[in-house]
Amino acid sequence: MLVDRYGRPFLKLRVVVNDVCNFSCIFCHFEGQPRGIGRSLNADDYGFLVDVLSKVGVSDYKLTGGEPLLRGDIVDIVRKMGRGGVEISMTTNGFRLAELAEDLAAAGLRRVNVSIHSTDPERFSKVAGVPREWFYRVLAGVRAAVKAGMKVKLNAVLLKGVNEDRESLKSLVKLAASVGASLQLIELMPVGLGSKIFGDLQASADEAAELLEGMGARPAHTRKDLHNRPILRLAGVDIEIVKNWNNPYFCAGCTTMRLTSDGKLKPCLYREPVADLYGPIKERDAGKVYEAVSRAVYAREPTFRLKKNMP
Repeated sequence: MLVDRYGRPFLKLRVVVNDVCNFSCIFCHFEGQPRGIGRSLNADDYGFLVDVLSKVGVSDYKLTGGEPLLRGDIVDIVRKMGRGGVEISMTTNGFRLAELAEDLAAAGLRRVNVSIHSTDPERFSKVAGVPREWFYRVLAGVRAAVKAGMKVKLNAVLLKGVNEDRESLKSLVKLAASVGASLQLIELMPVGLGSKIFGDLQASADEAAELLEGMGARPAHTRKDLHNRPILRLAGVDIEIVKNWNNPYFCAGCTTMRLTSDGKLKPCLYREPVADLYGPIKERDAGKVYEAVSRAVYAREPTFRLKKNMP
């Protein structure tokens, strides 16, 4: 297992498989990478990387984009990455999920996060920058994923005037309960397009949690394996509260690094890449991959720290 200087193990890798998307969400952070990158990795490349990293304890891989389901070989990517028995999950806008859910589940996809920021089709449309009718297509994808046996989590970025009020939160919980999903409420980050709307639309996750507790939500547990995220439970639904901005406790519990779509390793969304794995992956040089990853893990630092831990 690789552990950084702050005692945080490297257990999870967030894998950006492309930088294209058919949605235009008003807060998109583009996974912290520039658009229009030319080079990319293929399914065999990703499978090789998992073979190397799984030997040093990295057992959880989250596929994202862009929109990962726009890749024609996404099912093969899931299959090649999951052949070693590691956990493969995905974050998606859900547009193609209904048609691909069964194949993805058969290939080894175990969990999927689907972005649904409002249960109101008009609000959904304004946030995602797509026709309102697409809401129903995404919802069909959620149901297809549940039917295929995947664990489904609905992602909602908290936004003023969209979903931070009591009735909107209640509707999101009701939707999650009706489809058999959990719910994740995420604070807006001032990164990418989010930096342009942060001052006007940022809503407090703490206030959302208080509203939920007023409806009867109770603490369930804390995900210490993933940024110390608190979990509430209401109406049979697990509700994950994600406070990622200016939160030292979030950073203290971080066990994740990021791979850009062109094969560069980033220690954090807010930081620049610290290692380029593209060449070693293409050359199938496991030793060079391990050396580069080891250096990257050593270079990791919390973006937000408790004052007592600051130099």
